[in-house]
Amino acid sequence: MIWKPEEFRAPELLPFAQTGQKFLRATAAMQAHSVGALLRYQIESVTFLKRRFEDDLKLIEKLTRGDEFVDAFDVFVNFVQNATSDYANEVGKFASIGARLASETAGQVRKEAKTTMDDMAAATLAT
Repeated sequence: MIWKPEEFRAPELLPFAQTGQKFLRATAAMQAHSVGALLRYQIESVTFLKRRFEDDLKLIEKLTRGDEFVDAFDVFVNFVQNATSDYANEVGKFASIGARLASETAGQVRKEAKTTMDDMAAATLAT
């Protein structure tokens, strides 16, 4: 049996089905928002790790370079200071991303709540 989209248009369905369709749309939107947030975090993480791995490679190259004498302690302390600063900055970026995502999510929920309230008011006036 093949179902046609016209058979499931919201105006022809019962009121609870219209609400169900809106709920499914809102759920899909929230899932898309979550996936987008996850991808933002992953992009930021990969970018940070790339930078850190490049710095790790530079440390190894400085320590093993044979053409000049390098004070290993100074090189290592400088590396640790830079790494600590990088990790602290990255935590700040993640906190900023999290705050922005929470704000966007709150806005989305507020919009859905307003739409639901408007629909309920319209249904009350219609009866």
